[in-house]
Amino acid sequence: MIQRKFNKLKFRRTYIGGSKQRELEIFASVQGTKEDNSECDWFEYRRLLMQYCDENLNIILSWRYVFNILRYGFLILGILISFINPMYSVVAIIFGLIALVLFQIQKNKQIKRLAEYNFSLDVINRETGVELAKN
Repeated sequence: MIQRKFNKLKFRRTYIGGSKQRELEIFASVQGTKEDNSECDWFEYRRLLMQYCDENLNIILSWRYVFNILRYGFLILGILISFINPMYSVVAIIFGLIALVLFQIQKNKQIKRLAEYNFSLDVINRETGVELAKN
């Protein structure tokens, strides 16, 4: 399984080459023009794919981290406020539950993206015949 560590939080994706159009052109140029991918520069394609997937994973993990903090923060706030006014407590707990749902959505996205990432790298390893590390 892939193990990735990110030092900075990131909430929006930046495209390889600066724009979505340029990113698509870069991927197309690396893949070549033949249907059987015989012109594909697999090592460059793998590098670009890892950069793309790392960026997506970093964004998912950043949002997951924020939603995790929010869910605990709202739940703790709801408990503390319950001594002052129970109505505000209910509102804080509802926000905490919404943050929990968003956290679970991000967690499921992370699992799905890691599986896709792992599968893509396995396909590249199979096509090249070279066993490349996944980190």
